Amino acid sequence: MKFAMVCEAPADRMIAQHLADRVMLENIPWADGNLDSIRAWCNEVAADGQIRTLEWTAIKHLGNVLGITIRGHFSGEPGLPDARVARRAVLVLQRLLSPDAVFLVRDTDKDTDRQAGLEQARQYFGDTQPKIVIGLAKPEREAWVLAGYVPENDEENDLLQKQRQTLGFDPCERSEALMAGSDNAAKRSPKRVLHALTSSSADREEQCWAQTPLELLRRRGAENGLRAYLAEVQSRIVPLFTGRAEPF
Repeated sequence: MKFAMVCEAPADRMIAQHLADRVMLENIPWADGNLDSIRAWCNEVAADGQIRTLEWTAIKHLGNVLGITIRGHFSGEPGLPDARVARRAVLVLQRLLSPDAVFLVRDTDKDTDRQAGLEQARQYFGDTQPKIVIGLAKPEREAWVLAGYVPENDEENDLLQKQRQTLGFDPCERSEALMAGSDNAAKRSPKRVLHALTSSSADREEQCWAQTPLELLRRRGAENGLRAYLAEVQSRIVPLFTGRAEPF
């Protein structure tokens, strides 16, 4: 199976792909040890003589190169935020890669209509190939990482307790209550909180999504978009391998 993912940055791609792989391994027993042979992640495309990473900022240019113009409404309704760029992204990927599934991964930031916009784009293509998976981090990717943060020692317990006192709530249990913005030093900035807990260690951050049990990620991710994303992978991607609908 060939999967293509459009995201905002390499860090978003890393966590979203790893989590999708974990859901596949959880639900497809025979995939253990064979995952790389049954699915391939496509992170780049060749266009206009260049190799371009599949990020949202590249989609408009790729669409122009291919002559893909997006006009019109969605079932008679005007396009909500991200609806047009998401539709263009799927059309670009169909033309260049013919993937079995397209993952549209985004931060909500402060735009609460992005979910509906991405849904509009998905509905435009109906239930045909490629399968379209939506991953929307609320408010941003760091909230998903925080949902998987489990203190490993007394020092980390103290760091988390300090953030609880500063914020008035547990940022790992309620990461959706944090606020995205241009000021990464703001009290409720997910980036500030994550830095305070991990000192921006890439290895420590990776533990949060690679090792924390999916059960805990689902519970803590009920409101920050993580549980919804894991459910999308389970309901839309797993059946491509098992041939049956998966409960979630």
